Amino acid sequence: MTNPSADNNPKPINTALNKPIVSLRNIGKQFGKVVALEDVNIDIREGEIFALLGPSGCGKSTLLRIISGFETPTTGELLLDEQDMTRMPPNKRPVNMVFQSYAVFPHMSVADNVSYGLKMDRLARDEINQRVSTVLEQVHLQDFKDRMPDQLSGGQKQRVALARALVKQPRVLLLDEPLSALDAKLRDAMRLELVKLQETVGVTFIIVTHDQSEALAMADRVAVLESGRLRQVDTPSALYQKPVDAFVADFIGRVHTFSTTQIELNNEGAKIQTTELGTLQLPIHTLPPGVQAGAQTEKGAVLAFRPESVSISLADDTSNNASHDALKLPGLLGDVAFQGQHSIVEVTRGDAPSISAIVDHSALASLQDKPLGTPVIAHCDQQNLMLLPDTLK
Repeated sequence: MTNPSADNNPKPINTALNKPIVSLRNIGKQFGKVVALEDVNIDIREGEIFALLGPSGCGKSTLLRIISGFETPTTGELLLDEQDMTRMPPNKRPVNMVFQSYAVFPHMSVADNVSYGLKMDRLARDEINQRVSTVLEQVHLQDFKDRMPDQLSGGQKQRVALARALVKQPRVLLLDEPLSALDAKLRDAMRLELVKLQETVGVTFIIVTHDQSEALAMADRVAVLESGRLRQVDTPSALYQKPVDAFVADFIGRVHTFSTTQIELNNEGAKIQTTELGTLQLPIHTLPPGVQAGAQTEKGAVLAFRPESVSISLADDTSNNASHDALKLPGLLGDVAFQGQHSIVEVTRGDAPSISAIVDHSALASLQDKPLGTPVIAHCDQQNLMLLPDTLK
């Protein structure tokens, strides 16, 4: 998965987009005794790409259907442009939806698919033709208007579905797993196309996905849900670098976690007692808000760090550049998995969990000719350690 902190060309965030176009207020949804959503509060800004991210069954698709009007919340309210739309039928809302299957009409040409909704609205023929022409140009299908769906590729069918939604000029476009039906290479290409299209038309996009890399690469902000509850709403880089708990840290990328038994505040930060790593002194910036505010202990906390923060040296190498205050974990060299621009190096530690390090080719040079089982040390600087509430159990 892409590391947002290492992205050389991050998607720019328009800080002027402060006005919420969609406001979810204390949204709850039950299906019988099953709680699908619980007290969800989110403001989605006008003109942004907003992603609803989480594992299967977390409630993200239910939330999208509530925004679209295909589901009614059990509790709470939905505002669109500051107007209460909680019980407004779907056809009366200024939103449109692109489904996972695209649902392109197989017996209609591209142009007829795109114009269908406008014809149902009984718009004048000249306006229909003008709108269809404009939107087909935006999605680069102007030369395909007379083709039938069975003559199109998967990516082209997706653009037909997008055009059919955009031609209605919605205030908000909802996309349910928009790239899941595409192969990996086409999915990467369509990510860029969707971002460019959104920048062109300026419509707010709300995307549902379970693919972390998709959400992080496309969205201005991401909402992470788990078991119907909202865990965190933030920018991709903030989610990765400053997760609010162990679930978010684990879901957004790889992470190593270690249970803590006691936390004591002192002038330098906090002294952390761990079962596996012994006693550590952590700087103040690694502590969660509850500890910084003065709590003396934090029950159920975990110490965490990411594989990107780990460096590997040979156990007998005295010339490594690891900080004197770095966490040092001795072990044995395990598998090395080549990943293109970097490699993943495993450090086995007997009965303890293995440590993975993501290293570049220059850092790998000293290890390449060493056999499996060579004694090594995994290093992680204190500044890269995180103390998080344990929500993984």
